[in-house]
Amino acid sequence: GAVTEPANITEHAKSISVTQGDPARLECRFSGTKPLKSRWTKAGKELTSGQKYNIRGTDASSVLKIVKTEKSDSGDYTFEVSNKAALISVCCMLCIIDQILKPSFTRELKETEGIRGSFVHLECLVSGSLPMTIEWFKDGEEICTDEKHKCTFFENVAFLEISCVDIKNSGFYTCMAKNKAGSAQSSGMLFVKEPPCILEKPESVNVLPGSKVQLNVLVSGTAPLKIKWFKNKKEILSSADCSVIKDNTSSTLELFFAKTSDSGDYICEIQNDVGSTSCQAALFVKEPPYFLEKPEGVSVVASGDAKVFECKLAGTPEISVRWFRDGAEIQQSVKHKISFYNSVATLEICEASENDNGKYICEACNEAGTESCSVELEVKEPPSFLKELMHLEVVKGSTAAFACKVAGSAPFKVTWFKDRKPIKSSQKYVIADSDNVSLKIQDCKADDVGTYKCLVANEVGSCTGFAALSLKVPPTFHMKIENVSTIAGGAAIFCCMVEGSQPLSVQWQRDDNWIPEDPKIERTFQNNEATLRIPVCEAPHMGKYTCHVVNEAGQDKCFAKLVVLGTSASNLMLLLNIRACSNSNK
Repeated sequence: GAVTEPANITEHAKSISVTQGDPARLECRFSGTKPLKSRWTKAGKELTSGQKYNIRGTDASSVLKIVKTEKSDSGDYTFEVSNKAALISVCCMLCIIDQILKPSFTRELKETEGIRGSFVHLECLVSGSLPMTIEWFKDGEEICTDEKHKCTFFENVAFLEISCVDIKNSGFYTCMAKNKAGSAQSSGMLFVKEPPCILEKPESVNVLPGSKVQLNVLVSGTAPLKIKWFKNKKEILSSADCSVIKDNTSSTLELFFAKTSDSGDYICEIQNDVGSTSCQAALFVKEPPYFLEKPEGVSVVASGDAKVFECKLAGTPEISVRWFRDGAEIQQSVKHKISFYNSVATLEICEASENDNGKYICEACNEAGTESCSVELEVKEPPSFLKELMHLEVVKGSTAAFACKVAGSAPFKVTWFKDRKPIKSSQKYVIADSDNVSLKIQDCKADDVGTYKCLVANEVGSCTGFAALSLKVPPTFHMKIENVSTIAGGAAIFCCMVEGSQPLSVQWQRDDNWIPEDPKIERTFQNNEATLRIPVCEAPHMGKYTCHVVNEAGQDKCFAKLVVLGTSASNLMLLLNIRACSNSNK
């Protein structure tokens, strides 16, 4: 619990002599932890307020007044004060005489301190015969009662009250008491102290980074004054970055080289032993522009598309923004749309082409500085086929080569698929992916037959080609030539139908001899139908005819005989032979 302060008498009542019939005043002052009980006694008997005695008390003093003294009031008076911790008493003597007593001071004037603008009470306790006059003096000059000074004398207490004191009220004060028997005086100093007052406040300032900043304050007040500067509740002391200079009337905070981090509210606190005050000033160090968001180092766009560059900026307004390409400033135009809104700088390049390739710089500037960022723009053409893939038909065991020519911006990523499954380079597959894209399939077999897809891609697009691979079919006769018999001068026609992969080549033989070009013999090969027509048959045309058909995959042949009939018996025999030949050809 709290410590109890014992009761203690801080000012004893003085022994006094009083002219019979005059009032007498005894006073004690005391201290200690409340509650405090006090009382006055004479000859062991407690005195109480009534017609003879008037007792007034506070928490710190007690006054015993004898309204009209008599000889019997002479004697020892005891004052007693107590609390839970202690009981203490003091004794004084009152002497009642029948002669006039000259004034004497039982409580002298004390050295007093006052605060400028407040009330000051100068007080002393006087004994002596009444009537008594009281006069007050400052530095030897009499003080007259006026609006500022109020003089009273009541129950032996002389008061001088000075209202709204200021520095010029400081001085040496004297209280002079007079009656018929004589006079007495008591003197003491009054010191009027002035709490700190700010005469000139520091001004808020906006500065550029690197500037020297001075915040000045001019003050008045009773020394010593304690002057301190604060930022963010932390006291600022002289350092490598700043200095704090102060005397009894002023202080200067100087920042040698202002930084953006120095921005904020600066508070100056001034204090002395009678008061304190403070003032503040705002410092704003303008911030150079800086990028919160900016484009990546390289940006790729497809030819014909629009490209938008955006930069998000921070810093002290006003910020101006300019765009450059390869060192040349870009102006607002149909091609280039430039904006700066809500701290976002935008450059839009409409319908980009390869002519727009280059290094683009966004430059932001304000009073405090300049900052820039750059991005490389690459405008690329998406891939497209100049030469499409072609369907292939190859001979079994040979190499098939798919090829296509690609336009667009290299490098390309080329991927081949067979029946939707990706193909990788191997001994079987040889892939080339330059401008001429190719796939070679070695030693083609039936398993290689199918649909092939080529996917060509770059950073801005892709294209796809399809082609089929098939194996060539060797020729066969769907319908073979048949034996022909005719009369001399009549016509003969050999006709057959063939199947097989193109191109097909047809040749004719008679009796194992190739038939040369002859205007008397007509040969045709259309829509896989081969014909040999002899418009006018003669005896030399008779014989065994062979039709040969050939392609890259193989060959086939068929036979038939031609008989030119006359009247001779040999012709009849020949006809029989022809029939026998015909049976063997089937």
